[in-house]
Amino acid sequence: MLNVNINYPYPVIREYTQDYQSTDFIGELKVLLEPDGYAVYTNFEINNKGIQSLISKNTLTYALEVQCVSTWFRKLYPIQESKVIRLDPQMIHERVELMPCIVAATEIEGFTNEDFAEEYQGMKFDLNAGDIIGIGQKRTFDALYQNDIIKNGSSIVDVGGNDKLKEIQCDFSQSTIKITLPSDQYEDYRSCGYNRSKYKMLNAILIVPALVEAIGIIAADEKDSEHQSGHQNRAWYKTIVVNLKRFAENDERKYLQLLEKPFASAELLLGNNSAEALDFLCQVE
Repeated sequence: MLNVNINYPYPVIREYTQDYQSTDFIGELKVLLEPDGYAVYTNFEINNKGIQSLISKNTLTYALEVQCVSTWFRKLYPIQESKVIRLDPQMIHERVELMPCIVAATEIEGFTNEDFAEEYQGMKFDLNAGDIIGIGQKRTFDALYQNDIIKNGSSIVDVGGNDKLKEIQCDFSQSTIKITLPSDQYEDYRSCGYNRSKYKMLNAILIVPALVEAIGIIAADEKDSEHQSGHQNRAWYKTIVVNLKRFAENDERKYLQLLEKPFASAELLLGNNSAEALDFLCQVE
């Protein structure tokens, strides 16, 4: 990943004033989860006329570096006219880092700028294509493998059995929500699981209550920033947040409203599970 803190052999525009006197590089980014993957909407601006001129001549270009450590994905995308960058959800997972930057598109001899800091005034630099001229503010987001990752609940909820238990338990301290049943109940669960027509009923009995409690945990975190659950980095937590924000069309107000209605939101995540569960019951004699 581009590092704003290292020293380059030539002046570099940064978030803070260092190599330039008053140049501001603004790299606005908005990430949306769309049906075909993640879309990164860009809006880059700079208040330096010399840099603007070089960008208009395609000597320099705005760019976006995308890196995902967990999948080893790394790519630099040139940006022109607020281009939308589309990221394949199969290529990224968990934490994704986005770094706006300005890059030399061609070799540049005698690069200089009127806004260089005092120690660089009057100096000229020879740059190679690909050299970094500016680095903006880094953004991050959490990516999922699929755009419909919850679907039947199996991706974030695991169900198991324990012969020492006498009642159901639900654990939120791991990457997935762990539901543990007494052994006899677990055998009944497994037996029902062989019949696809019973999936929605199983969801209604086990998955929906677990999601309701999980959404309640997230809602409590949103309400009280000083007393957090500590689950924010778990996969189940991130998955629910991303999907609810998707249903809220990335509107923070709508997202918070969904958190206030955990049962309705759980049903929303599972694709109106109750309707099919009721339909199944109506067919049982």
